[in-house]
Amino acid sequence: MLKSFKFDKFKSRYEYKKRGELGDILAEHQRICIEENIPVIIMIDGWESSGKGYVLNDLVRDLDAKHYRVSIFEDFDETDDYSYTSQFWEKIPAKGDFAIFDRSMYYHMFNDLKSDDKIQRLRIKQIMNLEKMLNDDHTILIKFFLHESKDRQKEAIDDYLKDEYRKFLVGKEDIDQNEHYEKYFEHFDLMINSTNFSFSPWNVVSSEDRKIASKHVLGTTIEIIERQIQDIRQRRNLENNWKHPIYKAENSLKDFKLSTELEQEYDELDSLQKKAGELAYALHTKNVPVVLVFEGMDAAGKGGAIQRLLGRIDARSYNINPTSAPSDLEKDHHYLWRFYNNFPKDGYMTIFDRSWYGRVMVERIEGFANEYEWLRAYGEINNMEKELVDYGTLLIKYLLIISKDEQQSRFKARELEKPYKITEEDWRNREKWDEYIDAMDEMLYKTSTAYAPWTVVSGESKKHARIHVLKEFISRAEEFLEKLENK
Repeated sequence: MLKSFKFDKFKSRYEYKKRGELGDILAEHQRICIEENIPVIIMIDGWESSGKGYVLNDLVRDLDAKHYRVSIFEDFDETDDYSYTSQFWEKIPAKGDFAIFDRSMYYHMFNDLKSDDKIQRLRIKQIMNLEKMLNDDHTILIKFFLHESKDRQKEAIDDYLKDEYRKFLVGKEDIDQNEHYEKYFEHFDLMINSTNFSFSPWNVVSSEDRKIASKHVLGTTIEIIERQIQDIRQRRNLENNWKHPIYKAENSLKDFKLSTELEQEYDELDSLQKKAGELAYALHTKNVPVVLVFEGMDAAGKGGAIQRLLGRIDARSYNINPTSAPSDLEKDHHYLWRFYNNFPKDGYMTIFDRSWYGRVMVERIEGFANEYEWLRAYGEINNMEKELVDYGTLLIKYLLIISKDEQQSRFKARELEKPYKITEEDWRNREKWDEYIDAMDEMLYKTSTAYAPWTVVSGESKKHARIHVLKEFISRAEEFLEKLENK
């Protein structure tokens, strides 16, 4: 895109518009987005010393300050403890809010001339998946690249350096880009072309004249938001009336053998816990993040299995994340937002007692997500888990299964012995037993991948389930560490 860009041919149709008028129109569109719960992300990328701050300040000047936030994305630390898109997920706006990014998650890619092609392709794919997911969730994504000539950049750098109060704005990236302008030009062109997705295209803007650039960004933002509001209204109407084809499992959980044989090995619990603790420590010293997912029927023994698994693991190295109904703040964001913000940093472990799979189970069955939303979730979940695994996360997913009769027996026992562990909702969910089985069948079929397979555990015997969970953790951890050693 940059190679075909001609500065002398760039004519903004907003050049003769008044900045104040454009600001007022954008503020009107912001109010519509607030009313209709449409989040907006505006990324201001470009050359260093290209006027990003100038453009950004004009962009937000007339917006309702309660409903926008500006975030600055600095260069990623090479020792960053989280996956590539994690910083971006933290900044995703709530429904109806604007997020304006001074630079974005593209900043590191634009300035990194040394990463090999494999890493760059992986990052591009992760960004594509993320932007597609946000677009599908009715987020308006607007990406700007402020383009300037080498001479104009040099002029801006010199002006900053002469100003006692603004010389701090010039960093090594500014100098390096100007000294090696041609090399960066080629790299920027490649990155922009590689990430110019149909659902989130780049808008290249000449910043030779900062005032014209600012007006062009304002006007283009208004145009895109107007168009996208209409598109989102139509999509919402279609999606709310969409029906998904019925899935029939060839191998249903209804036919799953509820084994109890491992309860005979329960006297090995202590030695297995010790081994699990040693492996967890090895993973910690190797800076491996670990994510464990526990799903299953109510009263299937998830809590007990988690407790036994962690018996000899240092409590300072893990966090248990019990997933309940989302808070109002969580409902205002993409459904994966609360999980991305709770993934472990390198060397630590997070255990999800229920997880993002609620989207394709309880939210599906109770109607909290429409059919289009929960069907789309299978692919989104697979992409998220692929990103975790590609980053180097050990991901293990357990699904604990019990019979309907055993569940009833445990419910009644809870009413007598542990009434705090049984609710009316548990009994209501039981009435939808077959629906949950169907949902789990489809979940297993569509999300048990080569990189993130499900381990189905018989919970008919609690002792059997606990031993199975421990053995699976030990086996997967040993396999993971062995591959790490052989790299």
